[in-house]
Amino acid sequence: MNAFIPLFQVEFMHSILNDYYNYAVEKEGQTLLPQYLAMYKITISGAEHHMIVMKNVFAANLRLHKKYDLKGSTVDREATDKDHARKDGDFLKEEMKIRIGEEKRAEVLAMLESDTKFLSQLKIMDYSLLLGVHNISQGIEEQEAEEEHSSSDDLLDGDEVANNNKQDSDAPMDGEEEDEEEEIFSNGYTYPTHETVTDKEVYCMGLIDVLTKYNASKRAAHTAKTMKHGAGAEISTVKPEQYAKRFLEFMNNAFV
Repeated sequence: MNAFIPLFQVEFMHSILNDYYNYAVEKEGQTLLPQYLAMYKITISGAEHHMIVMKNVFAANLRLHKKYDLKGSTVDREATDKDHARKDGDFLKEEMKIRIGEEKRAEVLAMLESDTKFLSQLKIMDYSLLLGVHNISQGIEEQEAEEEHSSSDDLLDGDEVANNNKQDSDAPMDGEEEDEEEEIFSNGYTYPTHETVTDKEVYCMGLIDVLTKYNASKRAAHTAKTMKHGAGAEISTVKPEQYAKRFLEFMNNAFV
């Protein structure tokens, strides 16, 4: 996964890189922070652009049926047609829950508490939990429909024998399904629903947008939004400690 970032975020990342690395090593993988892999400077038509490469939060071999960008704020946090992911307001309106069971819930919340404390120490706010949801029943139905459609196309083309051979060659060998499942859950960002849940889902989740520092421009934005929405409104632009506290409160209610 890669993204272009502005120069001020490049400079900020350089300033926190040593602390970020030490924290990641200390946690031994028990973190939902982005796993940065590389940074490049690219010159296009004389203009410099900076690109960052990070590990993908989403499992590559899972089709996601829902995506959410969650900040723990409710002011102006409903998705529009232009957004690629639903937001906090949509999550609450749908009465969505992340149903991973008490043991995994405690594990994830402990990581989030540690990660947000670390981000607060670096004066970072405005981050999100990126959540992808794969519904297993829906995924199976979609796969069966695609296979049926593919088989029908082959038969219309007169390739019945070739299609049968293809089906034989595509049939999973012993252990392949287990290997695929192990690959899905090996990236550190993926969790299944608890075994007692009937409507099975798989959740891919991780923190994103962790390079926004609470500085003068953010303080000005906080003042402007407070004047517009009122002092008690849950606006997204708040001090890092307050942001982390509200974020964790939202997550405590989101996980069951």
